[in-house]
Amino acid sequence: MKASRIYASVLPAIGAALYALPLMAAESGEKIGLPQLDTSHFPEQLFWLALSFALLYCLMAFVALPGVKYTQDKRQEIIATELAAATAANDAAKAMIAQYEKALADARAKAQATVNEIAVQTTKESAEKQAVQHKELTQRLHEAEAKIATTRDAALKDVKGAATELANAVIEKITGARVKV
Repeated sequence: MKASRIYASVLPAIGAALYALPLMAAESGEKIGLPQLDTSHFPEQLFWLALSFALLYCLMAFVALPGVKYTQDKRQEIIATELAAATAANDAAKAMIAQYEKALADARAKAQATVNEIAVQTTKESAEKQAVQHKELTQRLHEAEAKIATTRDAALKDVKGAATELANAVIEKITGARVKV
């Protein structure tokens, strides 16, 4: 790189000096006009054209273009590296999304299983409570029926006793005699 900097600073000075040589030779003042259109100067101009072209070609081929090529290669390397990193990051993001979706699906399945388990447990508890309540109500019903039967029997007994007393009282009033039952 140092050599290319040296060439870049020295070569333009050499080129300018070489271009100035024909002007110094023409200071003698022989002809007036444009020297580049004078046909007697064509061989010299062609020589300097070839020399300038060769000098610029060498300068471009050995100084400027290798620097451009180096910059392009370095840029291509950076782009390839960053593209590989972006691809890796994209793959990692896709893997994270897949892992997240799997965890979300697992959580949903677990929540659904918990809800189903709670529903089954609640139904079971409800059925047990219903069975206990049914048993209690059946027991109360039997107790109530027994009380009703006892009360009915007692009422019938009382009614029979009252009817007997009433009949005895009526018979005694009508006949005046007392009937023993």
